[in-house]
Amino acid sequence: MFKGLNLRSFCVTLLIISISAPLSANAKEEITEDEGRSFAVFSLNNDFPELSKSKVRMIYKGKVKRINKKNINLVDLTDDDNDKADFYDGLLGKSLSQMNGYRASLAFSGKGNLPTTISDNDIASILDWLEANPNGIAYATIKSLPEDVNVLFVLEPEE
Repeated sequence: MFKGLNLRSFCVTLLIISISAPLSANAKEEITEDEGRSFAVFSLNNDFPELSKSKVRMIYKGKVKRINKKNINLVDLTDDDNDKADFYDGLLGKSLSQMNGYRASLAFSGKGNLPTTISDNDIASILDWLEANPNGIAYATIKSLPEDVNVLFVLEPEE
């Protein structure tokens, strides 16, 4: 079908096809479901206070490592989870590749620690990790949280 096109023509053709292809009903529903999702930064440690957005941003950038004189540990989802991409985009305006590069440079320079990545991206695994790490902090969609967690910050989607 694309025989004889040079690379530039091929890319332009693909772009036109992708722009002009109508969305299926399922794709439209998925987009609608993703809009308006709120995230909570939370802990099981009730000694941690509510945090401002700027403080949460500093924590996830690796610039704040202690709260109330206690070292904190972050848990993170795997890169294949859409929640992780949405969270970092909403909080820091960064893509996953930008965050991975940023964190790698922090770890390489010795100025920061990488969050612990859990293998299962479900709330039960996050809660298990938090129980084993009393000064742990995590994030998840608000709708997935149990009532007994200490919500430190709520990240609302931008409109």
